[in-house]
Amino acid sequence: MLFNYTIDGFENIQHQDYFALQQINDKLMSLYRSHGYHQISTPTFETYDLYVNEDSIPSDDLFKLVNHQGKVLVLKPDATLPVTRMAAMNHPNAEDIIKFSYETNIYRNFSSPEIIKKEITQIGIEYFGNDSPECDGEVIALAIRSLLENGIEDVHIDLGHVGFINFLFDDLAFSTKEKATLFKYIENKNIGDIADYLGKLALPDDKKAIILKLPLLYGEPKAVAEEMAALCINDKMRQVVEKISEIYAHLEVIGLSQYVSFDLGFTNQMNYYSDINFKGYINSCGEPVISGGRYNHLSEKFGIPRPACGFAIDLLKVIDYMEQHQLLPLDNETVHVILYEPTDKAGAYKLADELRQAGKIAEVFIIKTTVTDQVKTLHQNPLYKNARIYYLRDKKLELEKNAEFLCIDKIPTESEVE
Repeated sequence: MLFNYTIDGFENIQHQDYFALQQINDKLMSLYRSHGYHQISTPTFETYDLYVNEDSIPSDDLFKLVNHQGKVLVLKPDATLPVTRMAAMNHPNAEDIIKFSYETNIYRNFSSPEIIKKEITQIGIEYFGNDSPECDGEVIALAIRSLLENGIEDVHIDLGHVGFINFLFDDLAFSTKEKATLFKYIENKNIGDIADYLGKLALPDDKKAIILKLPLLYGEPKAVAEEMAALCINDKMRQVVEKISEIYAHLEVIGLSQYVSFDLGFTNQMNYYSDINFKGYINSCGEPVISGGRYNHLSEKFGIPRPACGFAIDLLKVIDYMEQHQLLPLDNETVHVILYEPTDKAGAYKLADELRQAGKIAEVFIIKTTVTDQVKTLHQNPLYKNARIYYLRDKKLELEKNAEFLCIDKIPTESEVE
């Protein structure tokens, strides 16, 4: 019967996971704040017009509705666009440095049958107004530290650049369809299909040889950078090699380069990325838990030319991993439960207030059946696994221990109970 009231793709978050979610959120927001990021929030609903011309999000993947004024709205399918809009509205000076952090839910009505989850909890940062390798390095470093500071050491970042292949393809004057086909084959590392497809194109053999090497441009950064340099046929490609090498050098300086590999063959669904892009993995997980990159032209949509770089973390994927590896922060705080007889109501509530003023958790229940039955019911409830149960009758306080009640003069400390 209850399954009639659930919706595929949307999850309930149980109390322990929600406690962990809050703890992780607080830890990450503190990390970002220590680097100068200011926490903000954008609406759950956005105008359909904001996304209608964004090729990165198909219209069929949007949850749409019409308000009473006839305006088409969508449940927010992406965090970066609304944050960029907020930065443009509140900071119209294109020279401003703006550093935002956020925690939000995004919604995608994925048509793909293998993608089930439609509500995604994200936390992330956006750094506006800085186009330097140091900015990119800071963003990537915070992506790495976001996992390390939660006890996840099996971290791996794939760092790429959307320009390297695009500048090559532009020079070779490929059509949009030819680019899309080759991008798909390159991302899948499918050299056989690339060779077959190139065989149908009127292209010099030396240029075909370059394209066939593109899927192999991944691995140890310095070795990949040398391979990239050997494949450059124009200055823009050489500038990509220089830029991505500078970012890696910055990560070496701050001691995080060991977590980074280069991969010039992957793409990102969000087509607003204009420069570097990266994905963050926990090595035992198949799917990325972090996605980010540089989007230098997105703010122009709102009339403000401003470079930017950022990332988002799929928090529930991270929590799933942490739960499987016993890394989740647990809510093990003691709950003080006071059971009382009707004549002891005032004393029970006074005692509970004293506990709360001392920073403790206290709950109060009147005896409705028998104290034995209520204690048994509490012990069977997983929400009360850390409960310490008291019984107040005739103004005398008793502590339950192993189904027996012991008279006490005051609430004992943790060590006294042990």
